[in-house]
Amino acid sequence: MLARHLLATAVISTAMGAVVPLPAVASAHEPPGPATHVGTAMCVDVSNNRGNGVLMYQWQCDSNNTNQKFVIEDGLVKVEDTIGKSQVMCLDSSNGRANGTRVYQWQCVSNANQLWVVRRNLIFLKSTLNSANPLCLDATNGRGNGTQVYLWRCDYNNTNQKFVIVDGQIAIKDTLS
Repeated sequence: MLARHLLATAVISTAMGAVVPLPAVASAHEPPGPATHVGTAMCVDVSNNRGNGVLMYQWQCDSNNTNQKFVIEDGLVKVEDTIGKSQVMCLDSSNGRANGTRVYQWQCVSNANQLWVVRRNLIFLKSTLNSANPLCLDATNGRGNGTQVYLWRCDYNNTNQKFVIVDGQIAIKDTLS
């Protein structure tokens, strides 16, 4: 159980899949200290359904909500409550490589659609990292409950793509206080 909680606050640090523990807030440009989920803080969320193809979206952060708990391990972003079960679910990007590609959960198979790299608060689809148009997780189209999460061309200045990993939750940085 302790190992699971340590992994819940990890990021992918190299292409070899190493897992490195993080402080409570993952940012190289801010002073250390706990982030708080106050008011309308938004997190990446998957519904209660643990089937293939269920879309990822944003929902108000709730530290007790298992739909918002993830473990980052060997490049995979796993839905925490599926670990140890017959079908472990992962964040998956489908076969699309264009702006607006939907992100959903799928049984973990470690394919290119499921491998991610976290760098400077952006979550890159690893297979696009060194391309002319790398793609990142993006919480575009507002900050309401149920708003979908997509892939979009990476831009370090785009607040829709800035995330902070706090206790296994993937929070949208500009919604934290």
